Amino acid sequence: MKCARLMPRHTFIILNKRYLVKHAYQKTLNLPKTKFPNRSNLDITLRELIPQSSQVVYKEQIRDFFREFSELDTTDAKLKFIKEKLFILHDGPPYANGDLHLGHALNKILKDIINRYQLSQGKYIFYKPGWDCHGLPIEIKALKDLSAQQIESISPLKIRSLALRHAQRAIKKQKETFKHFAILTDWETPYLTMDKDYEINQLTIFKEMFERGLIKRQNKPVYWGTETKTALAEGELEYNEEHKSIAAYVKFPLEKNSETELCRKLGITNNLPIYCLIWTSTPWTLFSNRAICFNQDFSYSLLHVGNELVVVETDSIDKLNLPTESYKKIKQFQGIYLHGMYYQNRLTDDNVRRPLLNGVHVTSGTGTGLVHIAPGHGQDDYLIGIQNNLEIYSPVDDRGRYQLNKLPQSVRFIMRDDMDPTLGKQVLDVKTAKLILQKLSELNLLYKSHEYTHSYPYDWRSKKPVIIRATPQWFADLHDVKNLALESISRVKFYPNRGYTRLSSFIKSRSEWCISRQRSWGIPILSFYKKSEPDSTLMNSETLAHAIETIKRKGIDSWFNTMDGDMKEWLPEEYHGVAHEYCRSQDTMDVWFDSGSSWSVIKDFYEKCLRLKKLPSPLYQICLEGSDQHRGWFQSSLLTKVASSNLSVAPYEEVITHGFTLDENGLKMSKSVGNTISPEAIIKGDESLGLPALGVDGLRYLIAQSNFTTDIVAGPTVMKHVGEALKKIRLTFRYLLSNLQKSRSFDILPIERLRRVDQYALYKVNELLKTTKEHYQNYNFSKVLITLQYHLNNDLSAFYFDISKDTLYSDEISSLTRRQVQTTLLHLLNSYRAILAPILPVMVQEVWNHVPEGWLRGQKNQDISPMRTEWPLFDTNMETITSFEKFEGRILEQFQREFRILSKKEGVTKTAQSHVTVFTKHPLPFSSNQLCDILQSSSVDILEAKSHHNNLPTIELGNGTNVQMLVERSKKHNCPRCWKASSAEEDVLCDRCKEVVNHLAS
Repeated sequence: MKCARLMPRHTFIILNKRYLVKHAYQKTLNLPKTKFPNRSNLDITLRELIPQSSQVVYKEQIRDFFREFSELDTTDAKLKFIKEKLFILHDGPPYANGDLHLGHALNKILKDIINRYQLSQGKYIFYKPGWDCHGLPIEIKALKDLSAQQIESISPLKIRSLALRHAQRAIKKQKETFKHFAILTDWETPYLTMDKDYEINQLTIFKEMFERGLIKRQNKPVYWGTETKTALAEGELEYNEEHKSIAAYVKFPLEKNSETELCRKLGITNNLPIYCLIWTSTPWTLFSNRAICFNQDFSYSLLHVGNELVVVETDSIDKLNLPTESYKKIKQFQGIYLHGMYYQNRLTDDNVRRPLLNGVHVTSGTGTGLVHIAPGHGQDDYLIGIQNNLEIYSPVDDRGRYQLNKLPQSVRFIMRDDMDPTLGKQVLDVKTAKLILQKLSELNLLYKSHEYTHSYPYDWRSKKPVIIRATPQWFADLHDVKNLALESISRVKFYPNRGYTRLSSFIKSRSEWCISRQRSWGIPILSFYKKSEPDSTLMNSETLAHAIETIKRKGIDSWFNTMDGDMKEWLPEEYHGVAHEYCRSQDTMDVWFDSGSSWSVIKDFYEKCLRLKKLPSPLYQICLEGSDQHRGWFQSSLLTKVASSNLSVAPYEEVITHGFTLDENGLKMSKSVGNTISPEAIIKGDESLGLPALGVDGLRYLIAQSNFTTDIVAGPTVMKHVGEALKKIRLTFRYLLSNLQKSRSFDILPIERLRRVDQYALYKVNELLKTTKEHYQNYNFSKVLITLQYHLNNDLSAFYFDISKDTLYSDEISSLTRRQVQTTLLHLLNSYRAILAPILPVMVQEVWNHVPEGWLRGQKNQDISPMRTEWPLFDTNMETITSFEKFEGRILEQFQREFRILSKKEGVTKTAQSHVTVFTKHPLPFSSNQLCDILQSSSVDILEAKSHHNNLPTIELGNGTNVQMLVERSKKHNCPRCWKASSAEEDVLCDRCKEVVNHLAS
């Protein structure tokens, strides 16, 4: 040894002797040891730990539920058992299209945390994951490799076959990723909206709504996706606040008799033409104009501008930006004067006089107080049209192009498509708007035009602006339903509370729901239409019931089989004589109707699995989805349930909403922006993104530690902090496990036999258990982790672990003190197990697998999974706890202050090199050895105070008890085994260690 040559030989001999002495006793120490690894192993996690902590547990507990349920005799007893013991969080189905993103993980893991917490509270869990399988995006993906010509000629059955395969592939792929999230469920029995039983249930719900008179077919304006060529529901819209339109002020001339009548009412003479000035942001709808609305309560003015007179709302004059000298106000009058007047629309070539009508929807502030009415292109316009027998007219096709044969003859030529003269121009094209403005100018109808930035609806799938056009569609009438729905959610709990306001506002604003779509991949609307009169439909209770029974027998694809021409099979016998005159409609239901019918899955569970004739109400306790589902699934499931039952009972008791996922710059994660992070990248890590591998527990911790009611942030910095927090928890479990290995009896001592400090440690963890339970019940998972981390750092690492190490390592293996500490450690481990099982089930399962069997043997429910083991609760004596805080706690605080002073004065770096003397006039509730353990000093003397020491601090312990403390460097030598300064001679064992070593030798 080179370093040995640098020191005197006798020094080397002394150091070498000390080294040998120290290591001679190392094997006599109870050093911590465990096979629990420092890091998780992803392969073991996926192969063993997830199934063990998830699928196995789910199947065992649901088996136990059925066993216990089957032993009940009466319906009332069964319903009571379900209410008290069964917990159902119903899964809003994700869409069977594309890869999973972090938002999917956020949603599924939050649900799982809630389910696992309820399981830990003794509830049985029924959680059936689902998939939403129909709809346009899947159909588009399925057809993406086909040419436009192939798509035009493809049969509905072929489309459905391709879409089915695409959905099946997507479900399989998504399911495999979902399995990596450690979700408590049976992945082999999900519900799919394309399952036969589900489809029949949905059609039955539709039939029930029809029989209540809620389903109607109307030629009515609907939101229309020109890219996707289908009607859209309001829930399928996104609003672009920066949409730009070309707006125009357009003049419509009063017809001659109305001019004369208005002048008479105003008491003026006039030879100039009178125009009604309207403002519109959709000039393309002017061909469909059928009326102008005014508000009879507004004030209007007749302005002399140039060689004509213009009618405009008085408060809107300033918006026209007319120079003061360029106009003159002839007369001001109430809107009621316009009642009974008529005008002409010169764009239409028909010289038909059009009415001016009172409209309560006409508001002041935008426009001119006169509103152009196109009943085929607006919701309010349609209502005005119905009330006044106006033509519901729309010359626009499903691609958003003008139908040339429906346009006025004078504009057909200019409205032709430049590339294909057989087609009309796109109505939303800027060039189209400019051509219309040019035509208006030629007819002296254009006052002025301008660019207008405003909020405009876009199709949330194609991300393109939509139009409103009248087409024959099926609607659900919500006038009465929404009142029942609003009444029902007044009894629903919302978390956060703003969810109620959001959902109720959406419901209040809806009077109808357009439920038909012009696609092949979906559930058909079981209507029939006459071949000779396509607008003449046949649908009644009998035809619906018969069609549903036929689908049960032949399958739903048979409805779309255009080669199946035998209509007798599809219609009741009474229609067989005219069956050849009918065809099956190819319209399908809105996918929100599909997913909104999913409460029938829970209904089937009660009726078909549990064979209950009377069902619980509501059907399930909780639904949890993103905040966008207030306009989607939360709403559609509520409306279908209330509408089909005619009862003001929501399907759910609580509605929980979460936000979206953001990157570390606060930007919403989006594929187009390129800032998305996949769940797999978080689990496995991604060097290109700078993401550490967090494993399954890390993904779950990331989600749990966020305030999910707002948007959650994910990125390298956040994930680094998560990794550090997770490491602390893992090392804590490792410390607990490593000190539970060595034991002779594995006896768990009763709490009253534990030391005061042990009982205090259990009291603190008991408080932690109570607090975290409250946080779980309030769905505040981030506070669960914050509270636990505080306890871990302050009450365990910095206190109890620190003061228990010497006992664990150095005391005789079966000593009472060591058994007391081990009992406490076991309780601490079990408490952390309970708190963390809902959030970190994989880690908890791995920990439980490494608990020495001796500690579990003979315990209550020893064979039950750690996911199901009940939460511990410790009956600690509050007098003891209060006493400990007043006595030992205050003494410890003062000792720490005094030791810092000693450390600065004499360079003492470890408390084990200090000696403490406590002077007291009263008996103390602890021994010197017990206080020595708490202070971690080398020794403690408790002496009777015969007089007051002016140079020592006085510690007030309460109840009139005061003590004084002296902290000084120990005059003894370091023990070569426990390294406390408690040995009488150098390199000689202290009394405690000598006794232990002698005991081992014997």
